[in-house]
Amino acid sequence: MDDKSNVDSALNALKKDHQEVSTFGGKAWRSNDKLQWGVGAIQPLVDGDDAASQEALIAAVLECLEPVTETELPFSACTDGRLPVQLSDGTPVPVREQMVGADMVSAFYVAEILGERFYKDATAPVADRVVEVANFLKQNDIEPSSHIGCGAGAGFEAILKNIIAFSKDDSFLDRLASAVTTKVYDDQLQETIVKATQARLDANVYEGLSVQTFLDAVKEVSGTHAIAELKNDGRGVSGHVEEAIVRLRRPGFGVNVTKLAEITDGRQVFVVSDERLETLAKLFGRGKGDDYRTAYLALENFADAGHGTLAKRLPTWVITER
Repeated sequence: MDDKSNVDSALNALKKDHQEVSTFGGKAWRSNDKLQWGVGAIQPLVDGDDAASQEALIAAVLECLEPVTETELPFSACTDGRLPVQLSDGTPVPVREQMVGADMVSAFYVAEILGERFYKDATAPVADRVVEVANFLKQNDIEPSSHIGCGAGAGFEAILKNIIAFSKDDSFLDRLASAVTTKVYDDQLQETIVKATQARLDANVYEGLSVQTFLDAVKEVSGTHAIAELKNDGRGVSGHVEEAIVRLRRPGFGVNVTKLAEITDGRQVFVVSDERLETLAKLFGRGKGDDYRTAYLALENFADAGHGTLAKRLPTWVITER
């Protein structure tokens, strides 16, 4: 049976309630949050948010889940749903776990929030701080990764400003609270993160920061195998036509984006690997409970605000083992 037939067969067994999709590839349920607080240009297609269309898309995603190889586990990919072209070393883009901006950009935001609790010098030039974060990841068996033209890297300050703006909306705070454990989220910690974000912006510490800053650090520390190139097919914003956000709660698995495009005629989703997010939080926590909680909530802020900066009104699906 070919891949398309697998998806069609799986769809026949779906429940009529579009809030849950289950196939032999796993189980997905849909959250109530629809990114109504988002401000981005990526929005659902006119007929893309109906129940049957969403079921078909998520069933296809489930069939495109693959274990990440041991060789590729240290690397990461961006949340981006666009079709991969190649890695900068000329090899095909493999299946990897995904984060907003890959590990490199997400981790940099955590370091910025921790400030003096992480950096040797929190006032060092921005390029030096990015390299310090990249080296920290490398020293802890994570290869800092990125991709050419990364929107999270290019829009880093915009995402930070939106973390502040979105935090005034109770539905954004509800999303944060539902995405992390109850031991992590509280309003006071969120307020601390917002104030730290505002303080960094007010201090003008991002002068000279660009996508190239992240790419240079990644290349220096992990080489060209850590840098991907993604296709702009002319659709949407730089080729973005994502129709949903997928929170993947299957450690060691990733979405084969190339296969997904093949069996759905080019449909796309944003993906975040939740277990990797928590792993990064533990890494930055370095055994300190307060730093772990701060890092975890900072990562969730960056993930959600990153999607809200790029998109609006996208449904979110959580994928677990069946």
